Amino acid sequence: MDSLPPELIRQIVSNVPKSSLSSCRLVCQIFNTFAFPLLFSHVPHWLDYKISHQAVLSLVRDAFNRPAVMWSPWASEPTGPVDDVWMGIVWKLLMKADPPGFSLFKEVGGEALERRAQLTPQNFAELSGREEMSESRLRTGQNRFLLHRSYSGKFDWSGAKL
Repeated sequence: MDSLPPELIRQIVSNVPKSSLSSCRLVCQIFNTFAFPLLFSHVPHWLDYKISHQAVLSLVRDAFNRPAVMWSPWASEPTGPVDDVWMGIVWKLLMKADPPGFSLFKEVGGEALERRAQLTPQNFAELSGREEMSESRLRTGQNRFLLHRSYSGKFDWSGAKL
């Protein structure tokens, strides 16, 4: 795979059906690099309140496909923790790099030195340099994504049509 030009790999991955992109990520690192943004391209929409609210409202208005019992999109948001995987996906999409803190210790000459900064919901905005990415915004995006995913039987977890 190292001998193929990146433009060709990008073209190959862009023609893979969305439902197969998660498997495509397992081929090799370069395929993962090109498949990741395609697979998770919908995630930034869940961080925008207006867009995510419209997506949830579209389910509410769909009398034939919505569940019989449903959380109200006007109710308060759950206050559970922001999942590390969600934060990692958001970081990778916004910053185009792996999240900080995957390596707990930096080794120099065989000696473990200081701990690297761990990415948390509380320091996401500071480490990313994006003031708007507060813990509350991360939690709201995560909750609306999970809500939509749990109510919409027509899409898999990545947003791909079944």
